[in-house]
Amino acid sequence: MSNTTEQRILIVSGAYPPDICGVGDYTARLMEAAQSNWQLFVERDWSLSALPRIVWRLFALKPTDIVIQYPTQGYGWSLVPHILIMIGWITRRYRSVLALHEFTSLSRKAQIALAVASHFSVSIIFTTEVERDRARAFKWFSSKVPTSVIGILSNIPRAQSQPNFVGRSIDVAYFGHIRPNKGLEDFLDVIAVMRTAVPLAHIAIIGEIPKGYEAFGAMVADRCAAIGVTLTLGLDDEAVAWQLADTKILYLPFRDGVSARRGSVLAGLSNGAIVATRIGEATPTSLRPAVIACDGTSEDVMILRNALAMSSDQAAILQREGHLYITQTLPQDWVHVAALYQETIAKAIN
Repeated sequence: MSNTTEQRILIVSGAYPPDICGVGDYTARLMEAAQSNWQLFVERDWSLSALPRIVWRLFALKPTDIVIQYPTQGYGWSLVPHILIMIGWITRRYRSVLALHEFTSLSRKAQIALAVASHFSVSIIFTTEVERDRARAFKWFSSKVPTSVIGILSNIPRAQSQPNFVGRSIDVAYFGHIRPNKGLEDFLDVIAVMRTAVPLAHIAIIGEIPKGYEAFGAMVADRCAAIGVTLTLGLDDEAVAWQLADTKILYLPFRDGVSARRGSVLAGLSNGAIVATRIGEATPTSLRPAVIACDGTSEDVMILRNALAMSSDQAAILQREGHLYITQTLPQDWVHVAALYQETIAKAIN
């Protein structure tokens, strides 16, 4: 393929709003800032039987380059995204860039498939240095494919008006998708203990239930009713921003620790909530001064109570650290993210 051909970039995703998927939301924000030569390609059936139809659609659009956003809710366990990368390499119909939002937390099968696909990609975009280092250390991952790191931004905007810390009405909140292994189980356990000590505290969970996790969502709803937690589902991004701007403590006890790819943390920080979260191996040094460390056990009750007792001036110190983290370590905005994508693709083909 000649590099002088007019460039047409196809952004491939297995999810897109209204689908409940973080990477789908990310893709939507990215496309809002897309350049004129970008086009969106969304497919929700990634079964092997759908492969011929997907390839036909893709060929008909005649892209010079495709960027596969991975993982998404729509892909499930499918290997079709990986096969598309190989088809591009074999046919020379397009070049493939893999935007890899996660690697460490994926199944062994997914990691092996991605490692194989890396040998047929012209570039791989990661969202954190830690994920890039861990992927490149994986046994079968290509040591030659160019890689770059483009930090994520929150899909949630910054509320135009933010009360000071003491003036916020929600004492402790959780924000994120309602699904297992996101720290929500520990949140509920800790809040159940905290309820006896602080019976009048306003506790809330703000989020959405992804497809396939309805039973887990029902369990969470039952526990919220029993503990006295307000469960708010399905808000649009602007409404979520207002809720976070009215929250004192955003309690996110991720079991693997907070990392730079936790959009819920960025949403909280940008809206002035004080974030209490676990520190882990993947927690950036620059993020640590902006959060309160916790461990997801009953010991957190005292940590949360002490945080709620802060004055607005004390909270402002943490809020400034959060602002510094966002402004000094992340892309400026989604236009900047799109420009970094364009720059990465240009480097890979030249």
